[in-house]
Amino acid sequence: MKTSLRIRLGVLLVLAAALAGCEGPCSTIKSINGPQLEANGVDLSRYVAVGTSLSASYMSGGIVDRHQVNSFPALVAQQIGKTVSIDGGSGSFTQPTVNMDGIPALTEVKSYRPLIVNNTGRTTGAPTNFSQNLPYHNLGIPGAVALDLVDTTHYDQTAAPVFRTNFTYFNLIQRNRGSLLAQALSLAPTLLSIEYGANEVLGPTTSGVAPNNATNSGYAAIMTAALNTIHTASPNTRVAVFNVPDVTSIPFFTTFPPATVNATTGLPMALVGANGPLEPNDLVLLTAGSLLATGTGIPTGGANFVNPAAPSNGQPLPESVILRASEVTLAQAEIDQINAVVDSVAARPFVAKVDIHDYFADIAVNGLRIGANDYTTDFITGGLFSLDGVHPNPLGYALMANRMIEAVNARFGCTIPRVNPAQYATAKASTARPADLPRYPGAIEGLDESLDLALPFRSRR
Repeated sequence: MKTSLRIRLGVLLVLAAALAGCEGPCSTIKSINGPQLEANGVDLSRYVAVGTSLSASYMSGGIVDRHQVNSFPALVAQQIGKTVSIDGGSGSFTQPTVNMDGIPALTEVKSYRPLIVNNTGRTTGAPTNFSQNLPYHNLGIPGAVALDLVDTTHYDQTAAPVFRTNFTYFNLIQRNRGSLLAQALSLAPTLLSIEYGANEVLGPTTSGVAPNNATNSGYAAIMTAALNTIHTASPNTRVAVFNVPDVTSIPFFTTFPPATVNATTGLPMALVGANGPLEPNDLVLLTAGSLLATGTGIPTGGANFVNPAAPSNGQPLPESVILRASEVTLAQAEIDQINAVVDSVAARPFVAKVDIHDYFADIAVNGLRIGANDYTTDFITGGLFSLDGVHPNPLGYALMANRMIEAVNARFGCTIPRVNPAQYATAKASTARPADLPRYPGAIEGLDESLDLALPFRSRR
């Protein structure tokens, strides 16, 4: 497989070459109306982004124009003087915009008590600038992996090693126009962001399976070859490469505890999975909510923290909604391997490393203060993640934009003004935090289906 992969890479790469407040530690925040941008001799006239659902501004189960306009690539583009429009994706930085309530229709909170999250009554959208003659400047595709940057095999067919079964977003964004790298290079970018690697880990872990190292075995070769191609085709292009956050610290994995208490004595009791009681470092997935609400996984005599009215039903949680501690360790090791590759390629003088791993790890532990408000990685009430528990909300994407801006400024001596995150920390974005909001949610309807669209390598064991 490695030999055939190298052959495909070689062929494809040859073809491709033809805040009103304080964010984190207090520092000066330059608003978009502040000092003029100084590029310090760096050409920022053409910015292109390639990546995953994070680049595409996926949130709450889909993509939609009113969120796409605040994707982190769009925010960066605006800070360097580009125009980004919600109307048909027009402007000097274009995106594959979707109208109405998105593709698929995004979920929303229908009730806080009981907590009901679904997309009932919402209208599935349609692409509004599908016929654009040139590639989009934002080529972030939900479900994309690093291999997709250079290899077209998995855009429209089910094949090893990706085994993709849904091609909705490739049809919408890639549009049978050649490899993503070739499309990006055809726009002659002077600044290019590359954001891959998270899906190689998120796909399996969100279905309760440790990532397979084989799916990541080509990451170093892909990134090295891609950067070689970029530099050969366009020697003056500056590249910003994102590393991968610790996905096991996002709300999808941290909302439910692995234990409850004895309803009579108040002593701790481990939840029960198909392979036995859970250990303290095991993670319960957000998709377990509806099962916990019916008493599944709750030990006899244990309090049901999701639905106090439902005692244990005597059934264990399926392992598909549990990530065991050993699997967490394997996932984190996989992330470390990917990030070591990013560290290596970022040693090149034309590459800046965008470190979102350490940044979001700090927020997961210490939270974040913006103005007078505190934000955390808690589900719904934390104010940084969307309703799927995996993808950020607009404030989270604004923070990603600032990480990229800071990395580019530091590496290349630019003075791109940072995004003011206070503009995205609205009451709606950070949730109204109703006083009676239950700590633990029940079912989030359609969650598995939306993640199947956004993440490859998912399985149902």
